[in-house]
Amino acid sequence: MILLKNRFTYKSIFQKSKLPSQSHVIRTYKVLAIESSCDDSCIALLERTKPNQTPTIIDHTKKTLNSAAVGGIMPTAAYTYHMSTIANMCIEFCSKHNLSAQTPPDLICVTRGPGMAGSLSSSTEFAKGLSVAWNVPLIGVHHMLGHLLTSFLPTKESEQKQPPNYPFLSLLCSGGHTMLVLSKSVSEHEIIINVSDIAVGDSLDKCARELGLYGNMLGRELEKFINDIPIEEIEEFKILPIDTRLSNKYNFKLTLPYQNPKNGKFQDDIIQFAFAQFLSNIQSYKKKFINSNIIEDEKIKRMIAYKTQEYIFDHIIDRINLAFKRHGLNRSKSDGKFIGVKDFVCSGGVAANSRLREKLFNNLNYNEIGSNPLNFHFPDLSLCTDNAVMIGYAGMEIFEKLKLKTNLNFIPIRKWPLNKLLSVESWVQVNDDEINRVCKYNL
Repeated sequence: MILLKNRFTYKSIFQKSKLPSQSHVIRTYKVLAIESSCDDSCIALLERTKPNQTPTIIDHTKKTLNSAAVGGIMPTAAYTYHMSTIANMCIEFCSKHNLSAQTPPDLICVTRGPGMAGSLSSSTEFAKGLSVAWNVPLIGVHHMLGHLLTSFLPTKESEQKQPPNYPFLSLLCSGGHTMLVLSKSVSEHEIIINVSDIAVGDSLDKCARELGLYGNMLGRELEKFINDIPIEEIEEFKILPIDTRLSNKYNFKLTLPYQNPKNGKFQDDIIQFAFAQFLSNIQSYKKKFINSNIIEDEKIKRMIAYKTQEYIFDHIIDRINLAFKRHGLNRSKSDGKFIGVKDFVCSGGVAANSRLREKLFNNLNYNEIGSNPLNFHFPDLSLCTDNAVMIGYAGMEIFEKLKLKTNLNFIPIRKWPLNKLLSVESWVQVNDDEINRVCKYNL
């Protein structure tokens, strides 16, 4: 009955609107995307009508495991959550958008890695089932490639802003990753700076929890807490010296990791981020100067929160500026790798932090790599945290630009370096006939 009703509906719409003949109808192709690499169950539907055109985001939805009460994400709980959530979410989503075996999407994209193995497998196996049932090709997408390419999607603030041009630099900063990447194409990515211990998002979350904040997204709670600090205290904290414990009345000391040597030479061959010390600094301060595990003096708590977030972001700026110096214009001291880079992308969950955006915009020494200011690209706030839209778009680029799909024998990849995007097993080359059959472009 439903199929008959739908047919009659389509017929009546066709008759009333007097659509043009079939040869003049603009054909499109739709992509269903699924993401579940951590604690978010996400589904999205994208549509594209022309090659290289920014796809239209038809819809996207997300459900998140509430892990605030247990103090962090538990892999087994996340796996159970996805297993009980993804299928029903997909049924509702497909029903809403008339997707079925009779009217399937043209391409399915799913996060293959990196991420928690259980969380990944819940959606990869489900996506395989849809691919078989609907006879639709499948793309296993790199999660961080998805974050990197969100800068190509329009934002609410500037729908007409030009996307970045290759080569461009990306700061990918999330709960699981922090890296500076030089991207030369969809498949060519060089990791310039990686993290040596824990990611920036993880550090912010743990510092917030150590300060007594509560919530499911503690990094965001920390930002809100700092934004509510009275302006007069902010002005006091800005000029508060904390290079030694004796330099301030709070006995609070904080320094940047990996300080540059005074002679200007690089201290080692590898530039790295490091964020674990910010958590240990708060923990050691509480043990030494606070008689309880709880900081009861609210002003001290506000000071530590403000200074910690500032220094975490200052560390990011310091490392990127060092990379600019190493790979920039001065041929006698650098390799010139960044010369010609005009665009800088910041994406991932921490990219939603307005203070980080402000510091990147104001404090990067872009004159080390060119004479003109960098063009900064920040994804729409709704696409900074994990989402399926980015997975769908990255999958479209892999399918169309690289002419690849994923064999159904693939397994999730817990650790998958971005610079080894194509070196993993199960990539399958597709020919132009299959691409044209899927994409349906009416050129």
